[in-house]
Amino acid sequence: MFVLWYYLFILEEKEMNEMNENFDEFDKYVMGFDFNEDMIAYKYNHSYRVMHQCDEISYTLNLDEEDNYLTCLIGLLHDIGRFEQWTKYKSFDDLKTIDHGDLGEKLLFKNNLIKNYKLDEEKYNIVSKAIKYHNKYVLPDDLTVREKLHAKIIRDADKLDILYAFSSPRLLELKEDDSEISEDVKKEFFLHEPVKRVNVKTVNDRIIVLLSFAFDLYYNYSRGLILDKGYYDKIFEHIKDKEKFKPYFDEVEHYLKESEIDA
Repeated sequence: MFVLWYYLFILEEKEMNEMNENFDEFDKYVMGFDFNEDMIAYKYNHSYRVMHQCDEISYTLNLDEEDNYLTCLIGLLHDIGRFEQWTKYKSFDDLKTIDHGDLGEKLLFKNNLIKNYKLDEEKYNIVSKAIKYHNKYVLPDDLTVREKLHAKIIRDADKLDILYAFSSPRLLELKEDDSEISEDVKKEFFLHEPVKRVNVKTVNDRIIVLLSFAFDLYYNYSRGLILDKGYYDKIFEHIKDKEKFKPYFDEVEHYLKESEIDA
């Protein structure tokens, strides 16, 4: 198995040693699944890339060592439910199978997998809620300030890596067909709202979901990275029906360039 190692900005020697132990534990868990399956391998690498992206966001927010450690651990574990989900259903469709955020939270905190990782029990709520809510349409109102901080970081970091993957066809293939874009999806998009999964009816609706990620970002860092890396430009390069999708890509580009979104 190839392990992705990243330099973590803030962690001191103690925290870095603990993260190395977390890497070993995570790798051991994933090895319990069929790593020859492309989607298992993809989610393994995605987990490490999201951890790195969490670290980058943490650095821009000047978080201390403790919160940097937490956000990196959340990044590593945020999709832990995906491995069981794919193995059982051969699908990542939460609506048709099981909500992977809920499943990940259950595996870690009800089935006690979290005990295998270096984390003080008083931090359990922060990690639990970040993982549970990283894929939800909106965050609940009852999160503490610190819980909300970590939930926001993982939500941005996850979206950034998904966009990276779809802009790199070797990682995820962009699917497109002759279907029309659903009216509810169009409406939400041009209201600058993230598209609800229940409104996704066609293959092409899923491309609009990717574009609507831009409307659900918390940090200007995230907006800037998308523009700097040209993720949407690269995705557009692989679109066949450019006439159909160009108004949507143009809308997102204008939004990203004009909006101020730090929260």
